[in-house]
Amino acid sequence: MCIYEIRKIHSNEVTEALALALEVFLQFEAPDYKPEGIDTFKRDIVENVEFISKCQQGFCPIYAAFDKGEMIGIIGMRSNRTHINLVFTKKEYHRRGVATSIFQYLLADIRKDNPALQEITLNSSPYGKPFYLHIGFKPQSDEQEIDGIRFTPMKYTI
Repeated sequence: MCIYEIRKIHSNEVTEALALALEVFLQFEAPDYKPEGIDTFKRDIVENVEFISKCQQGFCPIYAAFDKGEMIGIIGMRSNRTHINLVFTKKEYHRRGVATSIFQYLLADIRKDNPALQEITLNSSPYGKPFYLHIGFKPQSDEQEIDGIRFTPMKYTI
């Protein structure tokens, strides 16, 4: 049972969310990547002014869990609201239902605006794949690598 506050973040919380993403990425994802992949993540996500602006404007929503006001986990989506592009939880909150609870909240929220939504996709890192399998995502192909980022395309059918 999750006892954390879960909600869509506000524009002034985007920097904090992306800092959390980078911290967790460097801790758990980066060891599986070549330097090129680490640079790609930084360039495309945490240093991408256009992406940051879209997050701040709400076009690319980010959902978060908070423990006593501290942001402890996030899930971000592309502007189409059918593809997840960020899932990060602080180390000390792993395996406590944080990301699962955020995902359930996100799913309910986006289905309010799009009740006909049939699926959600994501590109899983090697580290995240067991979690996604656990919550019901299915691999759509073998692992791929683009710009140093290793991923397995996955789909969640609603």
